[in-house]
Amino acid sequence: MNYVQVYIEHNSLSLNQTFTYQTEQDVSVGCRVKVPFGHQTLIGFVDSISNQCDLDTVKSVLEVLDPKPLLNVELLDLASWMSDYYVTSKISCLKTMLPPALKPSSSHTHVIYEQWAMKGNGSGSLTPKQTTFLASISFPCKLSQLRKQSRTMTQRLIDQGYIAIEQRPKGMSMPASLHENHSFTLTSEQKQAVLIISKSNDTVFLLHGVTGSGKTEVFLQLAQQVLSSGKQVLFLVPEIGLTPMMINQVSARFGKRIAIYHSQLNAQEKYDQYRLVKEHKVDIVVGTRSAVFMPFSDLGLILMDEEHDSSYKQENMPRYHTRDIVKWRANYHGCKVVLASATPSLESYARAYKGVYHLVTLTHRISVSMPMIHLVDMKTQKTHFGLSQDLLDAISIRLNRREQTILLLNRRGYLPIMRCMDCGQIMTCPDCGLALSYHKKDHQLMCHCCGRTFPYANTCPSCGGHHFYQSSMGTEKLEEQLQTLFPSAHIIRMDADTTRKKRAHQKLLSEFERSGDILLGTQMVAKGLDFARVSLVGIINADSGLARLDFSSNELTYDLLEQASGRSGRQSQQGEVFIQTFDPNQYVMRCVLHHDYQRFFKQEMQFRHLGMYPPYVYMCTLIFSDVDSNKAMKKASQAKKLALSVKVLGPVEISMRQKKARCRLVLKAKDQKTLHDCVWKIAKAMKGNIDINMYPMLLEE
Repeated sequence: MNYVQVYIEHNSLSLNQTFTYQTEQDVSVGCRVKVPFGHQTLIGFVDSISNQCDLDTVKSVLEVLDPKPLLNVELLDLASWMSDYYVTSKISCLKTMLPPALKPSSSHTHVIYEQWAMKGNGSGSLTPKQTTFLASISFPCKLSQLRKQSRTMTQRLIDQGYIAIEQRPKGMSMPASLHENHSFTLTSEQKQAVLIISKSNDTVFLLHGVTGSGKTEVFLQLAQQVLSSGKQVLFLVPEIGLTPMMINQVSARFGKRIAIYHSQLNAQEKYDQYRLVKEHKVDIVVGTRSAVFMPFSDLGLILMDEEHDSSYKQENMPRYHTRDIVKWRANYHGCKVVLASATPSLESYARAYKGVYHLVTLTHRISVSMPMIHLVDMKTQKTHFGLSQDLLDAISIRLNRREQTILLLNRRGYLPIMRCMDCGQIMTCPDCGLALSYHKKDHQLMCHCCGRTFPYANTCPSCGGHHFYQSSMGTEKLEEQLQTLFPSAHIIRMDADTTRKKRAHQKLLSEFERSGDILLGTQMVAKGLDFARVSLVGIINADSGLARLDFSSNELTYDLLEQASGRSGRQSQQGEVFIQTFDPNQYVMRCVLHHDYQRFFKQEMQFRHLGMYPPYVYMCTLIFSDVDSNKAMKKASQAKKLALSVKVLGPVEISMRQKKARCRLVLKAKDQKTLHDCVWKIAKAMKGNIDINMYPMLLEE
């Protein structure tokens, strides 16, 4: 009889402990088991096994679900570290590491299997037709293919034992590369970067290169060196939209031993890619945030592109940052990490400044100079549908030259805010308390926080009025206006609404490269895209990010504007960028105008120091929810009394979620351990009934 310590599937921090069960079945640490828990039957994860137990009564494991452990020792250790570091339950960490089909959850998606025909040791005589048919089979093959040729013949050979049946997980096909492999001549800066990273004994490198300086080629050169030594490489990109481009470049260079992992794969495809890595059938993984948990056995290099991007921070339990996981795994495998960006996060650049990271720079574009920036003062400009005359003239020039334009409007939908002109009421989501957005195509209102939709009746729910002020605009409305201004232009819109379907990013980008004139989109068009014919970028409503009441608003705005500007003029022609702003003298705008990251870094760090914000302090947010706002505030106030060792801001009431009022505390400490210990103290005292975000990138949610 064995006794197993099991984490049950519920994520609550109040259940962050193991429960003891007995079993006579074979089971290993890292396997899922089905167990009774109160009146429920749940899935658990085996954490440890012993042959002794001091308890008088122990329930039995109902079923062992896995013949072999799902996670290796490294990933089990990582889950323990994550649970402690981010003050979250260990089971939530285990769940986030595994593909949906393997999660320790009773609602998980099951693996889909298909039948394969294998060569069997049959006995008995065969007819001439059976002999010919059997000889024509290339084992192993899918059984369905044989049955298409002859169902009767196939079944007879199965009955006689000449064909054996094996169940195999259904796999996915690897998309073919859209580009041929080319040999590149490195610039002197690129050669120096590759040499420094290859020869240095340091572990973490920050590759700071201006847009178009060839950071990806440095990645590929470093990957080639590691692959030739027989080790594995992880390529990380922040968003799905960048994945197809990186896949094309990597597969063109290195062939098909590549796994792909991102959120738009279905559960079966994720399982298939996970299995390829676990069985060491691939050498390279290209993926977004969740790919950092792939079960590598011999990891030799981690490459993290656009390391500054907020998409690398997970905003639900467990609230980890990919960069932290990358460094932990690199330390475990003894491999190097290259963090790359044209606009490094303040935290990373500060570490490089202090020598904690090894700074490597690329200061020049490969083929042409940096794009020319124009700050368009919208207080003095004549506009049409929110577009300045200067920008409209520049678009016309590109259309005449058969060149391409990218327009960034970081707001989707048709009319982001519907305000009644009679009573001033803004139509809001009853669950979240946030303004609803009008979507003309579906003639409905949508909450961009919870996703709930409502029919649009053109009637104010407050006063019954029918006159609405069309405040601002989103990408859908701008697309309509542009088509009116440029009726012959091929306009492609890329936002959360047009990219919901599978592989939509790849299809839209391919369409734009092939025949598009104008690519209009939200922030997903601002980063990583490299199109030869794009010579103009227009940024509409550039000030919107600065209006957010958040400590990181300046950094996020600078990143977005600089990254978007870098999409213009990346190859032969000189690029131009028009940034529409109501405050062209604001220092973020001036830094973007001159591509001056150093000035931005110094000035923003002064602001962070004065306000005592990261990276000068360690920070955590605690959010308390309740249908009764007074009760939520009371919980937050109780927690504040326990936070005597740190600086506390709040409690303050913030926007609703799922019909619940929310109150927030912000905790700050100069010492990381002090903050860590304080948050754990509060979490235990409040019995886990709290939303904890260690080291947030944003305060607003």
